[in-house]
Amino acid sequence: MRETTQSGYEKAINRVVDYINKHLLKNPDIKELAEIANISEYHFHRIFKTIIGENTGEYINRLRLEYIAQCLQTTKLNLSDLAIKTGYGTKYALSKAFKKHFGVSPSIYRNQKDEIEFFKKSEEKIFTLIPEIREIPSKKIVYIRIIDWYGSPESYYAAWKKLGQFAKKNNLVNGQTEFIGLSFDNPTITLPENCRFYACFTIDKPVEPEGAFGIQEIDGGLYAVFTLKGSYDGLMDMYYNIYIKWLQESDYKLRKGCSFEKYLNNPDYVSEKDILTEIYIPITKRTS
Repeated sequence: MRETTQSGYEKAINRVVDYINKHLLKNPDIKELAEIANISEYHFHRIFKTIIGENTGEYINRLRLEYIAQCLQTTKLNLSDLAIKTGYGTKYALSKAFKKHFGVSPSIYRNQKDEIEFFKKSEEKIFTLIPEIREIPSKKIVYIRIIDWYGSPESYYAAWKKLGQFAKKNNLVNGQTEFIGLSFDNPTITLPENCRFYACFTIDKPVEPEGAFGIQEIDGGLYAVFTLKGSYDGLMDMYYNIYIKWLQESDYKLRKGCSFEKYLNNPDYVSEKDILTEIYIPITKRTS
Protein backbone atom coordinates (compact mmCIF):
# COMPACT_ATOMS: atom_id res chain seq x y z
CA MET A 1 0.00 0.00 0.00
CA ARG A 2 1.14 3.56 -0.62
CA GLU A 3 2.00 5.42 2.61
CA THR A 4 -0.96 7.80 2.33
CA THR A 5 -3.34 4.89 1.67
CA GLN A 6 -1.89 2.87 4.58
CA SER A 7 -2.29 5.87 6.90
CA GLY A 8 -5.94 6.28 5.89
CA TYR A 9 -6.66 2.59 6.42
CA GLU A 10 -5.01 2.60 9.86
CA LYS A 11 -7.11 5.60 10.88
CA ALA A 12 -10.28 3.84 9.65
CA ILE A 13 -9.49 0.57 11.42
CA ASN A 14 -8.78 2.49 14.63
CA ARG A 15 -12.36 3.78 14.47
CA VAL A 16 -13.65 0.26 13.96
CA VAL A 17 -11.61 -1.28 16.78
CA ASP A 18 -12.65 1.48 19.18
CA TYR A 19 -16.28 0.83 18.21
CA ILE A 20 -15.91 -2.93 18.76
CA ASN A 21 -14.40 -2.32 22.19
CA LYS A 22 -17.43 -0.25 23.21
CA HIS A 23 -20.10 -2.49 21.64
CA LEU A 24 -18.58 -5.97 21.91
CA LEU A 25 -21.57 -7.64 23.55
CA LYS A 26 -23.89 -6.37 20.81
CA ASN A 27 -21.87 -8.47 18.35
CA PRO A 28 -21.57 -5.80 15.60
CA ASP A 29 -21.89 -7.14 12.05
CA ILE A 30 -19.54 -6.69 9.11
CA LYS A 31 -21.78 -4.30 7.21
CA GLU A 32 -22.00 -1.95 10.19
CA LEU A 33 -18.23 -2.03 10.74
CA ALA A 34 -17.45 -1.45 7.07
CA GLU A 35 -19.71 1.61 7.13
CA ILE A 36 -17.85 2.95 10.19
CA ALA A 37 -14.56 2.46 8.32
CA ASN A 38 -16.09 3.96 5.16
CA ILE A 39 -14.62 1.04 3.21
CA SER A 40 -16.54 -1.42 1.02
CA GLU A 41 -17.32 -4.76 2.66
CA TYR A 42 -15.28 -6.54 -0.01
CA HIS A 43 -12.09 -4.63 0.84
CA PHE A 44 -12.84 -4.23 4.55
CA HIS A 45 -12.20 -7.93 5.32
CA ARG A 46 -8.74 -7.84 3.79
CA ILE A 47 -7.72 -4.50 5.30
CA PHE A 48 -8.90 -5.41 8.81
CA LYS A 49 -6.96 -8.68 8.79
CA THR A 50 -3.84 -7.01 7.39
CA ILE A 51 -3.77 -4.45 10.21
CA ILE A 52 -5.18 -6.46 13.14
CA GLY A 53 -3.98 -9.94 12.19
CA GLU A 54 -7.35 -11.72 12.47
CA ASN A 55 -10.57 -11.84 10.47
CA THR A 56 -13.26 -9.55 11.87
CA GLY A 57 -15.57 -12.38 12.90
CA GLU A 58 -12.76 -14.37 14.53
CA TYR A 59 -11.56 -11.28 16.38
CA ILE A 60 -14.99 -10.38 17.78
CA ASN A 61 -15.82 -13.97 18.71
CA ARG A 62 -12.50 -14.42 20.52
CA LEU A 63 -12.96 -11.19 22.49
CA ARG A 64 -16.48 -12.20 23.54
CA LEU A 65 -15.29 -15.62 24.72
CA GLU A 66 -12.39 -14.06 26.61
CA TYR A 67 -14.85 -11.68 28.24
CA ILE A 68 -16.88 -14.72 29.33
CA ALA A 69 -13.72 -16.34 30.71
CA GLN A 70 -13.06 -13.12 32.64
CA CYS A 71 -16.58 -13.33 34.12
CA LEU A 72 -16.02 -16.97 35.07
CA GLN A 73 -12.80 -15.98 36.86
CA THR A 74 -14.13 -12.97 38.72
CA THR A 75 -17.94 -13.24 39.11
CA LYS A 76 -20.59 -15.76 40.15
CA LEU A 77 -22.82 -15.17 37.11
CA ASN A 78 -24.41 -18.43 35.96
CA LEU A 79 -24.07 -19.66 32.38
CA SER A 80 -27.65 -18.82 31.39
CA ASP A 81 -27.24 -15.19 32.44
CA LEU A 82 -23.84 -15.00 30.74
CA ALA A 83 -25.28 -16.47 27.53
CA ILE A 84 -28.00 -13.83 27.41
CA LYS A 85 -25.63 -11.00 28.32
CA THR A 86 -23.10 -11.94 25.64
CA GLY A 87 -25.51 -12.75 22.80
CA TYR A 88 -25.20 -16.53 22.75
CA GLY A 89 -28.82 -16.95 23.81
CA THR A 90 -28.57 -20.26 25.66
CA LYS A 91 -26.01 -21.79 27.97
CA TYR A 92 -25.71 -24.73 25.56
CA ALA A 93 -24.66 -22.48 22.67
CA LEU A 94 -22.25 -20.65 24.94
CA SER A 95 -20.75 -23.88 26.29
CA LYS A 96 -20.20 -25.25 22.79
CA ALA A 97 -18.41 -22.10 21.60
CA PHE A 98 -16.41 -21.81 24.82
CA LYS A 99 -15.19 -25.42 24.72
CA LYS A 100 -14.22 -25.09 21.06
CA HIS A 101 -12.03 -22.08 21.90
CA PHE A 102 -10.59 -22.98 25.31
CA GLY A 103 -10.67 -26.78 25.10
CA VAL A 104 -12.70 -27.17 28.31
CA SER A 105 -16.29 -26.46 29.33
CA PRO A 106 -17.10 -23.20 31.17
CA SER A 107 -17.82 -25.09 34.42
CA ILE A 108 -14.46 -26.88 34.34
CA TYR A 109 -12.69 -23.62 33.45
CA ARG A 110 -14.31 -21.83 36.39
CA ASN A 111 -13.22 -24.56 38.81
CA GLN A 112 -9.63 -24.69 37.56
CA LYS A 113 -9.02 -20.94 37.40
CA ASP A 114 -6.09 -21.19 39.81
CA GLU A 115 -4.34 -23.66 37.49
CA ILE A 116 -4.32 -21.66 34.24
CA GLU A 117 -1.40 -23.16 32.34
CA PHE A 118 0.02 -20.00 30.78
CA PHE A 119 -0.06 -18.17 34.08
CA LYS A 120 0.90 -20.90 36.51
CA LYS A 121 3.22 -19.45 39.12
CA SER A 122 5.39 -20.84 41.87
CA GLU A 123 4.52 -20.18 45.49
CA GLU A 124 7.26 -17.55 45.73
CA LYS A 125 5.41 -15.38 43.22
CA ILE A 126 2.23 -15.15 45.30
CA PHE A 127 2.13 -12.13 47.58
CA THR A 128 -0.32 -9.88 49.39
CA LEU A 129 -1.38 -6.64 47.74
CA ILE A 130 -2.92 -3.62 49.43
CA PRO A 131 -4.04 -1.11 46.79
CA GLU A 132 -5.11 2.49 47.16
CA ILE A 133 -8.74 2.99 46.12
CA ARG A 134 -9.03 6.18 44.07
CA GLU A 135 -11.74 8.08 42.20
CA ILE A 136 -10.11 9.62 39.13
CA PRO A 137 -11.31 11.96 36.35
CA SER A 138 -11.45 10.89 32.70
CA LYS A 139 -8.32 11.35 30.61
CA LYS A 140 -7.99 12.20 26.90
CA ILE A 141 -5.15 10.30 25.29
CA VAL A 142 -3.28 9.80 22.04
CA TYR A 143 -2.50 6.13 21.46
CA ILE A 144 -0.72 3.74 19.16
CA ARG A 145 -1.71 0.06 19.24
CA ILE A 146 0.48 -2.96 19.94
CA ILE A 147 -0.79 -6.54 19.54
CA ASP A 148 1.88 -8.75 21.06
CA TRP A 149 2.83 -10.30 24.38
CA TYR A 150 2.87 -7.77 27.19
CA GLY A 151 6.34 -6.28 27.47
CA SER A 152 7.60 -7.44 24.05
CA PRO A 153 10.84 -5.41 23.74
CA GLU A 154 10.84 -4.88 19.96
CA SER A 155 7.13 -4.03 19.64
CA TYR A 156 7.11 -1.72 22.64
CA TYR A 157 10.32 0.09 21.70
CA ALA A 158 9.06 0.76 18.17
CA ALA A 159 5.64 1.95 19.38
CA TRP A 160 6.98 4.29 22.07
CA LYS A 161 9.52 5.72 19.62
CA LYS A 162 6.81 6.49 17.05
CA LEU A 163 4.59 7.95 19.76
CA GLY A 164 7.39 10.22 20.96
CA GLN A 165 8.02 11.43 17.43
CA PHE A 166 4.32 12.20 16.97
CA ALA A 167 4.19 14.09 20.27
CA LYS A 168 7.28 16.14 19.42
CA LYS A 169 6.07 16.95 15.91
CA ASN A 170 2.77 18.25 17.28
CA ASN A 171 4.23 19.91 20.41
CA LEU A 172 1.94 17.93 22.73
CA VAL A 173 4.11 17.19 25.78
CA ASN A 174 4.20 19.50 28.78
CA GLY A 175 4.67 19.30 32.56
CA GLN A 176 1.21 17.80 33.07
CA THR A 177 1.57 15.04 30.45
CA GLU A 178 1.09 11.51 31.78
CA PHE A 179 2.54 8.48 29.98
CA ILE A 180 0.18 5.56 30.11
CA GLY A 181 -0.06 1.96 28.97
CA LEU A 182 -3.63 0.90 28.29
CA SER A 183 -4.23 -2.87 28.65
CA PHE A 184 -7.34 -4.40 27.11
CA ASP A 185 -6.74 -8.04 27.96
CA ASN A 186 -6.35 -10.17 31.05
CA PRO A 187 -3.05 -12.00 30.55
CA THR A 188 -4.35 -14.93 32.60
CA ILE A 189 -6.82 -15.55 29.74
CA THR A 190 -5.63 -14.11 26.42
CA LEU A 191 -2.80 -15.81 24.56
CA PRO A 192 0.38 -13.71 24.83
CA GLU A 193 0.58 -12.92 21.11
CA ASN A 194 -3.01 -11.59 21.10
CA CYS A 195 -2.71 -9.17 24.03
CA ARG A 196 -3.74 -5.63 23.07
CA PHE A 197 -1.76 -2.74 24.51
CA TYR A 198 -1.95 0.97 23.70
CA ALA A 199 1.12 3.13 24.32
CA CYS A 200 -0.38 6.52 25.23
CA PHE A 201 0.12 10.00 26.54
CA THR A 202 -2.49 12.38 27.89
CA ILE A 203 -3.44 15.58 26.05
CA ASP A 204 -4.99 18.82 27.20
CA LYS A 205 -5.86 20.32 23.82
CA PRO A 206 -7.73 19.09 20.72
CA VAL A 207 -5.75 16.71 18.50
CA GLU A 208 -6.84 15.07 15.24
CA PRO A 209 -6.23 11.32 14.77
CA GLU A 210 -3.60 10.57 12.16
CA GLY A 211 -2.78 7.18 10.67
CA ALA A 212 -1.92 4.70 13.43
CA PHE A 213 -2.35 7.40 16.09
CA GLY A 214 -5.83 7.39 17.55
CA ILE A 215 -7.61 9.53 20.10
CA GLN A 216 -9.49 7.98 22.99
CA GLU A 217 -10.81 8.78 26.44
CA ILE A 218 -10.08 6.71 29.52
CA ASP A 219 -13.20 6.68 31.67
CA GLY A 220 -13.03 8.24 35.08
CA GLY A 221 -14.39 6.42 38.09
CA LEU A 222 -13.29 4.13 40.87
CA TYR A 223 -9.98 2.31 40.49
CA ALA A 224 -7.82 0.07 42.63
CA VAL A 225 -4.30 1.42 42.25
CA PHE A 226 -1.32 -0.86 42.81
CA THR A 227 2.26 0.44 42.83
CA LEU A 228 5.18 -1.56 41.51
CA LYS A 229 8.70 -0.45 42.37
CA GLY A 230 11.35 -2.00 40.22
CA SER A 231 11.69 -3.62 36.80
CA TYR A 232 8.75 -3.87 34.42
CA ASP A 233 9.48 -7.62 34.47
CA GLY A 234 7.51 -7.66 37.72
CA LEU A 235 4.29 -6.54 36.07
CA MET A 236 3.14 -10.04 35.10
CA ASP A 237 3.47 -11.26 38.71
CA MET A 238 1.50 -8.20 39.83
CA TYR A 239 -1.30 -8.92 37.37
CA TYR A 240 -1.42 -12.54 38.44
CA ASN A 241 -1.88 -11.57 42.07
CA ILE A 242 -4.40 -8.84 41.21
CA TYR A 243 -6.66 -10.94 38.99
CA ILE A 244 -6.35 -14.37 40.54
CA LYS A 245 -5.83 -13.47 44.20
CA TRP A 246 -6.77 -9.93 45.19
CA LEU A 247 -9.99 -9.69 43.18
CA GLN A 248 -11.23 -13.00 44.57
CA GLU A 249 -10.67 -11.94 48.17
CA SER A 250 -11.55 -8.24 48.09
CA ASP A 251 -14.83 -6.39 48.54
CA TYR A 252 -14.62 -5.22 44.92
CA LYS A 253 -15.30 -6.63 41.47
CA LEU A 254 -14.30 -5.51 37.99
CA ARG A 255 -16.49 -2.98 36.24
CA LYS A 256 -16.64 -2.04 32.59
CA GLY A 257 -13.46 -0.34 31.50
CA CYS A 258 -9.80 -1.05 30.87
CA SER A 259 -6.97 -1.44 33.27
CA PHE A 260 -4.00 0.80 32.58
CA GLU A 261 -0.49 1.52 33.74
CA LYS A 262 0.89 4.95 34.57
CA TYR A 263 4.65 5.34 34.31
CA LEU A 264 5.83 7.71 37.03
CA ASN A 265 9.44 8.03 35.92
CA ASN A 266 11.64 7.31 32.92
CA PRO A 267 13.72 4.10 33.07
CA ASP A 268 16.39 5.87 30.98
CA TYR A 269 17.08 8.22 33.89
CA VAL A 270 16.65 6.08 37.01
CA SER A 271 18.11 2.76 38.10
CA GLU A 272 16.01 -0.35 37.49
CA LYS A 273 15.23 -0.77 41.19
CA ASP A 274 13.77 2.77 41.31
CA ILE A 275 11.34 2.48 38.38
CA LEU A 276 7.82 3.32 39.57
CA THR A 277 4.65 2.08 37.87
CA GLU A 278 1.05 2.43 38.98
CA ILE A 279 -1.50 -0.18 37.84
CA TYR A 280 -5.11 1.02 37.69
CA ILE A 281 -7.89 -1.61 37.78
CA PRO A 282 -11.50 -0.39 37.22
CA ILE A 283 -13.65 -1.63 40.10
CA THR A 284 -16.98 -1.32 41.83
CA LYS A 285 -18.15 -2.46 45.25
CA ARG A 286 -19.61 -5.97 45.43
CA THR A 287 -23.32 -5.91 46.23
CA SER A 288 -23.43 -9.46 47.61
